[in-house]
Amino acid sequence: MRDRIPLLLGLTLLAAALLLGSFAIGSGIRDRNRSDVVTVTGSAKERITSDYAIWDMSVSAQDASPTAAEGQLSSAADAVRTFLLSHGLTVGELSSQPIFTETLTHGNTITGYRLTRTFEVRSSRVQVVAGAAEASSELLKQGIPFSAQPLQYVYTKLATIRPALLAAATKDAQERAKVLVQATGAKLGKLRGVDVGVFQVTSPNSTQVSDYGVYDTTTLQKDVTAVVNVTFALE
Repeated sequence: MRDRIPLLLGLTLLAAALLLGSFAIGSGIRDRNRSDVVTVTGSAKERITSDYAIWDMSVSAQDASPTAAEGQLSSAADAVRTFLLSHGLTVGELSSQPIFTETLTHGNTITGYRLTRTFEVRSSRVQVVAGAAEASSELLKQGIPFSAQPLQYVYTKLATIRPALLAAATKDAQERAKVLVQATGAKLGKLRGVDVGVFQVTSPNSTQVSDYGVYDTTTLQKDVTAVVNVTFALE
């Protein structure tokens, strides 16, 4: 009888160890399942039309006499203002900067002066600005020393379309996740997290992207793209 006591005690301890081990394994499986996730990228795109235009330009004059150069510049600047106003722009849409003066030298001798005045047009009347820019070659035909930067097209209502684009991009991620998970026989669970990427504002059908975001100003129409990385639990 005494010989059986150690044997019974050993079997009891072994059974308890197996029971505890099974419980630990089961808990581990449940914990693992709770930590199983899938992360999917979703995107949404919308074509928009720019509602604001910016146009920078300048006129210059050069002469051996600063007074003569200033007179030439004043005449050229008046011609630019007249041109812009005659093409439908208003005084409120036009601004100018102070005259920039450059002294020209040859060695230690002053040979002349170059004066420049810059103008900027800012307007929500995009087509009016575009029409003036298209006709600006008229100034060159008149002999006006005129130069201009490319027209910049801007969309000022980006903030208003962001929520809908983010919602659409998240929905796209969810649909992609369902397809991937169903193919493996699992089931998509609750949303665990969303990582929102930067918005890309590009010319139509462009493939250009940047980690810091792209904002194209060269085209009237643009594509606004939202990208999100969405993490779901697996069941």
